[in-house]
Amino acid sequence: MTDAQYPPAAVDLRERALAAQREGQWAEAEALFRQAFEAGHPVAAYELGLGLLDHGDRDGANAWYRRAAEQGVPAAAFEIGYEEQRRGDLGEAERLYRQAADGGHRSGILNLGVLLENRGDLPEAMDLYRRAWDLGEDKAAFNIGKIHDDDGKGDLALAAEWYERAAERGNAGAAYNLGHVRRDQGDEAAMVKAWQRAADLKHPKAAYSLGLIFRQQGDKESAVVWLRRAVEDFAHTGAAGKLADIYERDGDRDRARFWRDVPYGLGAYSPEFEAFASEGSVAAIHRQDVLGEALGDGDVSFDVDERTLTTGGRTYHGVTLLGSFSHLDRSWLWAWANDHYQDDHPAVEPLRAVREYGRDHGIAEFTVGRLDLSGFPNPHQAGTTMAIAAGALLGGNGVHSCGINDGQGSAYFHLDDPELPVAAYDPLKAAGLVMRAVEVFPSDPRRVVRGLVAHYGSRIAEGPDVIQGRFPDGHTLTVGFTSDGLVGGITSKHDPS
Repeated sequence: MTDAQYPPAAVDLRERALAAQREGQWAEAEALFRQAFEAGHPVAAYELGLGLLDHGDRDGANAWYRRAAEQGVPAAAFEIGYEEQRRGDLGEAERLYRQAADGGHRSGILNLGVLLENRGDLPEAMDLYRRAWDLGEDKAAFNIGKIHDDDGKGDLALAAEWYERAAERGNAGAAYNLGHVRRDQGDEAAMVKAWQRAADLKHPKAAYSLGLIFRQQGDKESAVVWLRRAVEDFAHTGAAGKLADIYERDGDRDRARFWRDVPYGLGAYSPEFEAFASEGSVAAIHRQDVLGEALGDGDVSFDVDERTLTTGGRTYHGVTLLGSFSHLDRSWLWAWANDHYQDDHPAVEPLRAVREYGRDHGIAEFTVGRLDLSGFPNPHQAGTTMAIAAGALLGGNGVHSCGINDGQGSAYFHLDDPELPVAAYDPLKAAGLVMRAVEVFPSDPRRVVRGLVAHYGSRIAEGPDVIQGRFPDGHTLTVGFTSDGLVGGITSKHDPS
């Protein structure tokens, strides 16, 4: 259908309706769509239906879809056909899908094929799938492959051919099924290759299947990589359990406990997170203190789209939304895993660096989208610690949080605004900061102190019972340790020479 076949006045009204809709003026757009339809433009009825559905009026949308379908709009016939199929009226659904298919509607052709396949009319279904494929519908090739496959009892060569075609167009299910066909054909290498592609296309079972295969082959390193991806990308409970089994057999109880608890509620961090976060803990705590003094404890408002945070009458820029903590189920949700935001949203995009660092260094706390923290003594503080550790990777000024959803949650923001003060080394506060950091990460006090010295760029000297950092401005920090590795004493002095 082209505008040339409709009355010019109707075409003009529709164009004005579309312009109003683009500008967010829905009431005006709705009225103009109605006028365009009444003036003789049936597509306007379909577009009005789309708009009503976007605004939550499904019944109104269906009424206008029907009007458009009655005047020969294929897309509208498809929508009403889908609605009738949902209601269980397969006869009416078939009639409408045929109308859509006759008009060249790709999804109408596909869905008509599915209806016919389900009632056993395979020849016509196959013809329809081929038509849909020729129009670019990858699901049609998947369906053809599945018919040839017949659960491994059919023509596997043809099944592989059609699965491959669909996979080339990004169909994850086809790539995964192709792996099963290759296994049935006895080609394990091709099976692995197909499942790797399926995993890259985000098939929910592919990474787990690869993990199992590599484990069976004795390739523990590859098995761990793919099992972790299954947990990270799809919260796969079985994969977490398999990881726990692998570490348990290796005698690595800390990692085994961590992965076993991931689906049910963490009570401790992973060894990888402990190592990373403890090393930067003194600097992170100091950065938080400086930021807290600058911001105060007043009410907070934020604008994620503008990347701003306002408190104490001042607005700060360079905000990254890190994530949120739910006080209801005591879980942490990274912003990149929040359905309300896209990965490339300007306030979320910086988190890619955190996620990539987590993958490169095996830190699951930075790669698993949602983490149940209910096993920690203080789940809220556990989430805060994760946010602060992530903020350290982004540099800037530190992390600030505020309540959301009437106190049911807390949102966490990283700030990077040049107007905020920088947390420089403070010899008067160093001892207290070390003790606070060791309280948070008590398992390796030496790592905490080494991280402090390295962060502020001093020279380090280390002996069996002491670590000393000599800073460029003449300050020296000396931390002594007891025989069991605890902090025994801290001195800070200034020696200009």
